Amino acid sequence: MEFQSCFDIIGPVMVGPSSSHTAGAVSIGRFTYELLGGCKPEQVRITLYDSFAQTYQGHGTDKALLGGLLGMGTEDVRIKDALAIANAENIDYQFLLEKDQCPYYDHPNTVIIVAEAGYRHVKVGGVSLGGGLSHIFFINDAETTIRLSTDDDFRSICNRLPLYMLTNEKKEV
Repeated sequence: MEFQSCFDIIGPVMVGPSSSHTAGAVSIGRFTYELLGGCKPEQVRITLYDSFAQTYQGHGTDKALLGGLLGMGTEDVRIKDALAIANAENIDYQFLLEKDQCPYYDHPNTVIIVAEAGYRHVKVGGVSLGGGLSHIFFINDAETTIRLSTDDDFRSICNRLPLYMLTNEKKEV
């Protein structure tokens, strides 16, 4: 069961409009940021599937994911300016839209992020579940099950990951 308290259903303090399309997306981006050692990516490819691909601009999912990748939290008011901030910081980002279901995970709010910062390269598969909850289902092609709540310490979670998930060959971005 993903929801463990009434606050998981109500959702977090956040910049909206949607806990599943915004808050959960920020968490997936922020988790990836922490996997990069707390560094902003220099290059990132974000593949959105299904509902995420169809509504990403209207619900601000693009800004939420980039905001998280820039190290912002769900309550950060700069999320609405994340695209402009990423452009100003010369982050090479690209959104790819897949109208169909993700081949790796069966959920309409699924994203695959491939990012690099310096010598660090990560590939993260995540899904936003609603209420600000997210689920990371793979890291660098290794399957995993990591439940994220917006209140979690993402750096601490990343520091406890097994080494084989963090070591990888350079992924095409």
